[in-house]
Amino acid sequence: MKQSSSYRPIVIILFSVFYLSNVSADISRSYEGYEVFNKYCFICHGVEGKGDGPLARKLDTMPANLTDNKKLSERTDSELVRIIEGTSPHGTVSSDMPRWRNAISSSQVRSLVTYIRYLHKSEHALPGNPGLGKKVYDNYCVQCHGPHGRADGVLTRVYSMEPVDHTDAELMNKITNEKLRKIIDDGGTGSSLMPGWKEVLTEDEINAVISYIRLISAH
Repeated sequence: MKQSSSYRPIVIILFSVFYLSNVSADISRSYEGYEVFNKYCFICHGVEGKGDGPLARKLDTMPANLTDNKKLSERTDSELVRIIEGTSPHGTVSSDMPRWRNAISSSQVRSLVTYIRYLHKSEHALPGNPGLGKKVYDNYCVQCHGPHGRADGVLTRVYSMEPVDHTDAELMNKITNEKLRKIIDDGGTGSSLMPGWKEVLTEDEINAVISYIRLISAH
C-alpha cells in the first residue's frame, strides 16, 4: 500500500482522541470458547484439543481428540452440550469426563461447542496465541476494523475507507493464513488504506492476530 508520510501521525492523533480503552466485552462465541477451553479443558484435551493434555495419562480413558472431524461431525450441537454439561445418557462418554454444568454457565458451554466446531472443521490452523492476538488487535486494529472486527472503526467516520469485515466467515475462509500474513505485513494494495505492520509488530504478534481473526470469523 502507498501511504503518505503524514498518515501515521494522523492515525495516532485520531486514535488517541476516539479510541476507548474499555473495549466492549462483546466478543465472538468462538473466542469465548477458546478462553474457556484454555482455563478448564486443555489439561485433559491438550492445548490443540488432540486429547494429549498433561492429565490425560492419569485417566483410565484417553480424552477425546477434538480435532477428529469424522467423529465430531457425527455429534449434533445438542449432543455436545449434553456431553459437556454431563447430562448425556450413561455410557455416552467416559466417566472421567467432568459434569461441567456444576462449574460453568450454559453460555460458556455453548461457546465451547462453537470452539470445538472450529477445532475439527476449520481448514485454517491457529499459528499463534489468540489471547495475545486480541490484545494486539485492540491496540492496533480496532480504529479501522472496529472493536468487534465488523469494519466499523472510528476512522471509517473520517476517512473514505472500506475495511475488511473480519466477522464475515465466508470471506475470511477464502483467505489463507499465508495471504492474511502478507496483507498484515505489507498492507493493502491500490487505494486501500490498510497499512503494513511488519515494522511495528513482531512475527509472534502477527501470528497471534491471525489466530484471533480466525476465531472472531468462526460461527
